[in-house]
Amino acid sequence: MPTHGHLTHIDAPANIFKIAQISDLHLSDESSFNRFLSVLTLALKESPDLLLLTGDLVNDGNRQGYDRLYKTLIFTKIPFLCLAGNHDVTAEIGHHLPFDERTFLPIRLDDRLPDRQRLTIKMANITWQILAINTAISGQIGGYVSRENLEFLNKHLTCNQPTIIAMHHHPQPVGSAWIDEYMLQNHDEFWQTLSCFDNIKAVICGHVHQAHRIDTHNTSLYTCPASSRQFLAYHDDFTIDDAPPGFRLIHICNKKTLATWVKRLQN
Repeated sequence: MPTHGHLTHIDAPANIFKIAQISDLHLSDESSFNRFLSVLTLALKESPDLLLLTGDLVNDGNRQGYDRLYKTLIFTKIPFLCLAGNHDVTAEIGHHLPFDERTFLPIRLDDRLPDRQRLTIKMANITWQILAINTAISGQIGGYVSRENLEFLNKHLTCNQPTIIAMHHHPQPVGSAWIDEYMLQNHDEFWQTLSCFDNIKAVICGHVHQAHRIDTHNTSLYTCPASSRQFLAYHDDFTIDDAPPGFRLIHICNKKTLATWVKRLQN
């Protein structure tokens, strides 16, 4: 089975293809890794055909954290695709300080995380595609889509296949002022690139540690709960929610339709 950045195609014999989106793991210690394992175990009960991890995988880019993560994913024997988030390319100094007093330093992107990736999923009557792009900026919290990645989206959207776009940063406000400050910086340019196409079935992202559906720009934006701590939705100041960790389950089918639900651990 292809792994890391080399997964490009999956044949799907069934009429429904299941994607488990897991996001914002923030692996740093045994506690965070055990929370991820609990969410992964819950996701595996759904028999997913693909594990899609949308960023903030390992805090401060610790290589041993990625080694352990990838070893765990390979052990599932399920194809997987991983994307970077801001914490994968940024070291946060001063966790004990108020957020606006912390220091953020650039770190190198782990070479197993792709800058862009196209995955095709061939079903009986149709081929879907997932276009995954890196939006993380080294040393920063907010995101940005590079010129190369905008061109990548434009190129592959012209094939007119039903498409899911996956990335870390949210390109539309979610109603929490403090996290919306760190959304996709060039969101207008992102949506302008997508505006010529009607085959985009969903844009999915992480980053916000909240579950949302926002219908916008002739498609739907879906955000994901974190496998780590949750942020309180619709709250302008940084506030932790007591909602349990979870993941997003996505079903795509032969009729170019998509359905999705959020699944959470029991408190």
